[in-house]
Amino acid sequence: MAGLVCGVDIGGTFTDCVLIGEDGRVAYGKALSSPADSFKSGFFGSIESAGEQLGLSSEDVYTRMDRLISHGSTVATNIVVERKGANIGLITTRGFEDTIRTMRGLGRPTGEPPENLLRFAETRKPEPLVPIERTFAVAERIDSDGDVVVALDEEAVAAAADSLLAAGVDTIAIAFLWSVRNGAHEQRAREIVNERAPDVFVTISSDISKAVGEYERFVATLINSYVGPVTSTYLHGVQDRLADVGFAGELHIMQCHGGMVPLGLGADRPIFTIGSGPVGGLIGCARVADDLGRNDIIASDMGGTSFDVGIIRDGEPLAADDTLLGKWRYRVPAVEVISIGAGGGSIAWIDELGGGLRVGPQSASSLPGPACYDRGGEEPTVTDADLILGYIAPEATFGSKGERGGFQPRRDLAEKAIKEKVADPLGLSLTDAALGIVEVANAKMSNALENEIIGRGFDPRDFVLMSYGGAGPFHAAGYASSLGVDTIVVPGEAASVWSAFGISQADIRYQYESSVVLIEPFAAEEIESAFEELGEEAREALSEREDVDSFEFRRYARMRFQWQRHELEMRLPDAAVTAETVEQVRRQFVDLYTERYGEVALLPGARVEIVSIRLEPAIVMGSTNLQRLELVTDREFHKGSRDVYFERGQGAVDTAVYNGDAMPLGEVVEGPAVIDLAITGIVIPPGTRCERRQTGDFVMTLNPASA
Repeated sequence: MAGLVCGVDIGGTFTDCVLIGEDGRVAYGKALSSPADSFKSGFFGSIESAGEQLGLSSEDVYTRMDRLISHGSTVATNIVVERKGANIGLITTRGFEDTIRTMRGLGRPTGEPPENLLRFAETRKPEPLVPIERTFAVAERIDSDGDVVVALDEEAVAAAADSLLAAGVDTIAIAFLWSVRNGAHEQRAREIVNERAPDVFVTISSDISKAVGEYERFVATLINSYVGPVTSTYLHGVQDRLADVGFAGELHIMQCHGGMVPLGLGADRPIFTIGSGPVGGLIGCARVADDLGRNDIIASDMGGTSFDVGIIRDGEPLAADDTLLGKWRYRVPAVEVISIGAGGGSIAWIDELGGGLRVGPQSASSLPGPACYDRGGEEPTVTDADLILGYIAPEATFGSKGERGGFQPRRDLAEKAIKEKVADPLGLSLTDAALGIVEVANAKMSNALENEIIGRGFDPRDFVLMSYGGAGPFHAAGYASSLGVDTIVVPGEAASVWSAFGISQADIRYQYESSVVLIEPFAAEEIESAFEELGEEAREALSEREDVDSFEFRRYARMRFQWQRHELEMRLPDAAVTAETVEQVRRQFVDLYTERYGEVALLPGARVEIVSIRLEPAIVMGSTNLQRLELVTDREFHKGSRDVYFERGQGAVDTAVYNGDAMPLGEVVEGPAVIDLAITGIVIPPGTRCERRQTGDFVMTLNPASA
C-alpha cells in the first residue's frame, strides 16, 4: 500500500479526498468543510476517512503517501467574496492611480446574476480592494515596446513604502504600466520594498499576468496581494501539520490552469488557486475521455454551494479568456470554468418585490448547512427538497465516517423549513413547493449550460455530459433535458468526489508567458526565437529540480484578428516552429474563430496577430491501471421501492430503488427509478434508462426510443 497518491478538494460545504494505491485502487473520503479552523479539520478528516477504506489507520495513511495535492481554492475565493483579506497598499505609475476605480465601461453589471441585469440603477461598482489613501503613484514609464521612457524614481518608491508601512499594511502590490513588455521597474521597486520590510508580502504584476490591459492585470495583482498573507499562512500551516503526522513528501498546490506546483510557488501566487477545485473536475473528465470513447465532454459539477461548468474539446479543457470573481475581472492562464450559486446548499427564498420563488446564490454552506443536517440551519435548501421528494434515501449518510461526517438527514426538519418559508407563503403543498425549488435550481443550471455551450458556438448534441459532485447526479436529467444532450455519464462511485480525483491526476505544470506583437505574415524564426527566450528563462528557474530532465515543454499562442477584442489560445507543436507549423496553426485559429463567433465575425483581409506566447514545462503525472470500480457482492441490487415525486400535480410515484454499488456491469435500469450511491444518488425520470458500463460508470440515455 506504499506509494499512495492523494488529492484533496476543499469545497464550500464538504472537503473531498481521493487516495489511489499503487495497484490503482481508488478510495475516497468526505468531511464537512471547516472554515472555523481554517479548513484544517475537514482537510485531515477527509484524508483519514479515505484511509479507512484502505484499512489504514490515521497514522499510517500519511506515512504511505508519495505526494499530497490540495487546491485550497475555497480559502482564497472566500477571502475575496467575504472581503476578509489583508490590508493592501498599491504603488503604481503616476497618472494611473484610478485604474481600479474606473474599471471597464460595464463595471456596474459585471458579476451580477441575470435577475439583476434589468435593475441597472440598483447595481454598483465594487468597493476597491485598495483605498485611494493607500495608493501611491511614482514617476516611471516604459512604453509599449518595452523601452524606458522615464526612469524609475527610486526615492519615491522608498517614500511610498515607508508611508504604507506607517499606515499598517501587511501586503504591497506593485503594478506599473507596460510591465508586460519590460518588468525591470517593478522588479527594482520590489527590491526597494523588501529592503525596508522583508516580512511584508509583495506582489508585482509582471509575475502574475502578462496580459495587455492594465485593468485586468492590476486586478490580478491586487487579488494576489489581498489573499496572499492568509493563504500563505494556511498552506504552510497544513504542510507543518502534515510533517507532524508523518508525511515526508512535499505539498503540491492545484492551479487554475490545470496543473499543480510545489508549495513555495503556490503560496507566493495564491491567485492561481482560485477556481482550481472545479478545474480538477475537468482534468478528471479529460483523463477518462478514452474510457468514454468521447473527446468532447460537457463537465458539470453540482456540489453543496455552486454549480460549475466547463468544456473538454478534442480531449483538452478549453482555456479561459479571463476570470470573473465576484465583480472583479482579471486575466491569468486558466481553464475556462463558469460558476453559479446553485448547489445542494443553495437557499430557497421568495422575492419580496415580485413574489416569485428564487434559489441561491446564497448558500447554507457547511455551517449551519441545510435544515436537514440538524446543525442549526433553518433556511430551506435544494438538499432539503431532494430529501422530501424521495431523491435522497431516508437512510442516506452525508459524508464519510468521523467527527465531521457520517450523519443522517432529518426529514422532519426539511419539511418544517420548506413549509414555513416556501409552501405556506406561496399557498403550495409541501411536495409542490419542493418540486418548485428543484425546478428553479434546474432552470438556473440549464441556463448556465446553454450560455456556456451555445454561447461559445458549440452544439450540445455533439457532446456527452458528465455529471458529478454530491448533488449533481440527483439533478442531471433535469438540467440536461433542454439541451438536446442524449447521454449523461455519472463517473461511478467517485462521482461525489470527482474534483478531488482530477486533482490527484494532475500534471506538475509551470507557466512562463511573454507579451509579444507578431503580425502576419509571420516569420517562423521570430516566433521560434520568442519561445527560445522563454525556454531559457524556464530552464534557469527549474535548474535546481532533480527531475528537470523529465519536463516536456508545451507551447501555446494567444491569437486574434488585428485590433479585435476576442482572443483564442492555440496549442502549437512542441518542436521548432516552421513555416508549415505557422500556416497550420493559423488555419486552425480561423476555423475555431468561425466556429466560436460565426462567419460574420470574420473580417475579409484582416491580419492575424499573436499577442502573447506561453511555455508550459510539464511533468506528466497521474496513476496507471486505475481501478475506479469496486463491485459490492454482499448487498442486494434491488432495494425495493419508495415514493418519489417527479412533476407537480401528479403525486407520488412508487419508484424502484437500487443499490448502485451492487449494480452488475451491463445491467440496464429503466426509469422511473432511483439508484442510491454511498454519498450521492442518480434520479432516473420516466422515459430514461441507465446502464452500468465496464468501467463502473453509470450512463443515462435520455429519450432512448429516439436515440
